[in-house]
Amino acid sequence: MYESRQIELSRMINIINSIEQLLDMLKLDVDFSQESKSSNLLNSLQIEVEKTLDSILELKNPFLLFVIGSGNYGKSTLINALLNQNIVETNDIPNTWKLDEFIMADDEKIEIYYTDKEKDIISIDKGKYILNNEEYKFKQSKKYISSIIKEYKKNKDISTKELKEYKIKLEEKYLYESNIEKVKYYLKKGSILNDFIIVDTPGLNQTLLKNTLNRMKTYYEKADGVIWLIDASNVVSSETSKLINEINYIDEFYKTKKNKIAVVNKIDIIKKENIANLAKVRRRITEIYGSEFEDIVYVSAKEALNGFLNNDYELVKKSNIEGLYNSINENFTKLCEHNQIASKYRNLDMMKTNVMNLIYDYKRELYNDMSIYNQIDFDINKKSKKLYIFTNDYIDSIKNKNICIDKFNCVLRDNVENLQNQCNIELKMLYDDIHKKANLNKINKKNKLDTKIYFTKSKNLVINYHMSSSIHRETKTRYLSKNIFDKFITKKNCEIQTNDIIFKEQIYNKINNLKYEINQVLSDKIESIKIDINQTKNNAFEQKYIHYSNIKKHIQYLNDIEKILNDLR
Repeated sequence: MYESRQIELSRMINIINSIEQLLDMLKLDVDFSQESKSSNLLNSLQIEVEKTLDSILELKNPFLLFVIGSGNYGKSTLINALLNQNIVETNDIPNTWKLDEFIMADDEKIEIYYTDKEKDIISIDKGKYILNNEEYKFKQSKKYISSIIKEYKKNKDISTKELKEYKIKLEEKYLYESNIEKVKYYLKKGSILNDFIIVDTPGLNQTLLKNTLNRMKTYYEKADGVIWLIDASNVVSSETSKLINEINYIDEFYKTKKNKIAVVNKIDIIKKENIANLAKVRRRITEIYGSEFEDIVYVSAKEALNGFLNNDYELVKKSNIEGLYNSINENFTKLCEHNQIASKYRNLDMMKTNVMNLIYDYKRELYNDMSIYNQIDFDINKKSKKLYIFTNDYIDSIKNKNICIDKFNCVLRDNVENLQNQCNIELKMLYDDIHKKANLNKINKKNKLDTKIYFTKSKNLVINYHMSSSIHRETKTRYLSKNIFDKFITKKNCEIQTNDIIFKEQIYNKINNLKYEINQVLSDKIESIKIDINQTKNNAFEQKYIHYSNIKKHIQYLNDIEKILNDLR
């Protein structure tokens, strides 16, 4: 069971405010000058929250109370009685050309809406003057038509059908049509206006303009309650039965059956004629209309209004207007409050579903990109390590190759060039593969890093043979075709062995220096690749989401929103 609208409204607004505060915190880290996943998410969340807030704030608005009745049944007097003041002019000729709304406000005024979509905002007195002038023009046109019909009937035997057709033609030609379609009265007084906006309709037994009838149906569709006026002195009216059937048709057409209260007016006239007749009227009303309405209330609008205007509370009590207030409260106010609050909680639940889905989809992609982001350094290090191992093993293998002394420089250069080509292939593959992962936005980068490296420019590729010339002279014939490393194994004499060791050390030192140099070139290039890819992934992540350094609190704010929504009853 819900509490009052004010309490439930406060609860709902607190929920919305909590979410909006978190959204404000989220917005601090998002660049809205460019489109991103994060900016799109927050914009979508803001739309959902604002849409729901607009709906929730409708709990502040009064309900719509629709007053329907045939002309001359005392509808204007009843509305004045409900407002506790004489605000609506009571005319002999029913209002046939506009809708009236009565709204509670701090400043009293009238807004007059015209068929050309223009409107005037004026004082109550000035507004009444304009409306009375329109009524006067309408009455004069009716009188003129009546005078023509009266003259037309003189000394003529005219059928009712013919006379009716003639009247319709005259009305089409001479009946005054006001360009005012709606009037809003903003009033300070009228306790019923705390809960309701009252909509007064034209007399339904009058010939209505098509746009007036359409507006009535639109208002009826929105109405939270309907007061249906019946004349106690004309209970068995064919017009009333016809109108009841018409409103039932509207209910079926719009599939929105309304709670309706029947207000039987002018019971003062029945009492005055014969108090016993009131019981007969009650029985007859119940018999005819009992199944059509939620409640039937018997009032004297005239006594109620006179009682309010003259501070005669006995007359107010006698009019039974309080019975009507109670019926409105039970059949409209309480029910409307419950239905409206339930509707707003459904809207909150709908917002919950939409927001949770938006966040879920967003976080699913975010977590996937975070995984890629964090995997990139690991992948670079893993692939770099394999490349280092391959490179160093390759260089070390050169020492163990069977290479003639005269061809050693050439072979060494060929091997280093081959290593260079292999490293360039691996570095390009490493860069392209990881750069593709780092480029989360899939935006083509114009200036990609040059991954090429050069080992063949090293001075360590040249072996100096001069310091080992004795070896060449003494063993030219014998050892020329042998591998230089075999010479070290051959132990012919100590002098040759000593020279060979010196030469071997020279080669080893050159290759080790070359190895160090190659590793340094490779390390510098890999470091450049790391810097480029890290810059790419950071820029891509920030363009798609936010700066990665803020991602932890970003996710926490989203989790907090989800928690608020999950706690909704």
